[in-house]
Amino acid sequence: MAGAQAATIATVAAAVPTLASVSMLPWARAHLNPTGQALIISTVAGMAYFIVADKTMLSMARKHSFEDAPEHLKNTSFQ
Repeated sequence: MAGAQAATIATVAAAVPTLASVSMLPWARAHLNPTGQALIISTVAGMAYFIVADKTMLSMARKHSFEDAPEHLKNTSFQ
């Protein structure tokens, strides 16, 4: 669910400057056709989705990594 939310936010965050630059900047108007614009926006959305999914999996792995470990490995604090 968090990945979908991040993808939605990233889509809006990428779409606004991409679409605005096409209307304002001569270079972007000449070189970014609708397919290029869609590619930029969808790439950012996909990237955001997978970054959040990866962070979620890593945090779950960290949380559960010491459950079955021997007792002497569970205490990792240096006192």
